Amino acid sequence: MYVVDLHCKWIETTFWRQKFLVEDDARVARVLAEGITQVSIDTQLGDDLPLAPAVSMARINELERKYKSLQEVKAAAVPKVSLGEERRRAARLLPEATETVTNLIASARAGISVDAGQLEPLVQRMIESVMRNPDALVPLARLKQMNTYATEHAVATAALIIAFGRQQGLSEPDLEKLALGALVKDIGLAAIDAKLTTKVGIFSSAEVSVMQSHVEEGLAVLEATAKLSELSVAVVLEHHERFDGTGYPFRMEGDRISKAGRMASIVDSYDAMTSKRPYRPAISPSQALAQLYDERGNQFDPALVAAFVRTVGIYPVGTLVLLESGHLAVVDETHPDNTLTPIVRVIYHGGRRQYVEPVTVDLARKVGNHYGQIVRAENYERWGLSPLRWQPA
Repeated sequence: MYVVDLHCKWIETTFWRQKFLVEDDARVARVLAEGITQVSIDTQLGDDLPLAPAVSMARINELERKYKSLQEVKAAAVPKVSLGEERRRAARLLPEATETVTNLIASARAGISVDAGQLEPLVQRMIESVMRNPDALVPLARLKQMNTYATEHAVATAALIIAFGRQQGLSEPDLEKLALGALVKDIGLAAIDAKLTTKVGIFSSAEVSVMQSHVEEGLAVLEATAKLSELSVAVVLEHHERFDGTGYPFRMEGDRISKAGRMASIVDSYDAMTSKRPYRPAISPSQALAQLYDERGNQFDPALVAAFVRTVGIYPVGTLVLLESGHLAVVDETHPDNTLTPIVRVIYHGGRRQYVEPVTVDLARKVGNHYGQIVRAENYERWGLSPLRWQPA
């Protein structure tokens, strides 16, 4: 049989993969030894459970009524498309999304009624994009302009939380609620002086208090003008809470923070770290993941950090990496079962400081790779390269 879910936290077992083929009794014994009491299997990739002779036709008919057929599920699923095609769609969607959120924030700043419902069609299109190909919208949304950071950060965190929620197996209605919350979570910043939100120097304790007030300010604006779901409100209220109780505004800790809030804190921090700000440079996605991992159990839920790393990959699509040969390459595609050896496009020789004829290399292949493995992630700015130009097409 082919196991697809062990129904336990990844970090609580010695299995480094949650999906695998059970080929012998030793594997079964290991599953039992881990204390795992139930698993889910994929009958398309392995054997099914034997049908007991005593099973009645009435029971079979009941199951057929309860569950959709595989053909119906496939027909309802969003069709997968190539990365290049979805990138072109995402490139058109992102400016529209940024403009919509910008107008919403402008309305809040002007004291005009904020209709969060107008974001629902946008959220639906973002979900469809991630479903068609998750490696298109999320990496593109990470690229931001300094003067439109607030709105682009909102869009980027919405894309991230959709991908994250999808990895967690959440339903589409729940994905919509999470994404809507991510889009409006910082709307309270509209009530704060722009000089303070763009300040470069050290904040006084009074200024810190003012900045932190944006959470409750935002909810006040939204409650007065829109009816948000419980999940959306959790994202707005709890995205700055921390697992160890050091966050704000309520200093909640552990499981007192909703799962939506714990997920939102991870995507919000990750996108902030990978974005250039007036007071600090951006860091690479891999460095940001390392910082999240270092803070697992402190600032962030350790199980959700592990799940988020699996969502975006150790070296997310679009990351610039240095290879053992001294060449620079861009991550074009990741292997779900081995995120350390992605498919990359070699574009530059670091030692000679010159471009090379681009060549695609699968680092997981033992034959045909003359460039070696990844040494570390790099920043585009350090090498004078354009991240937009070299994103996967």
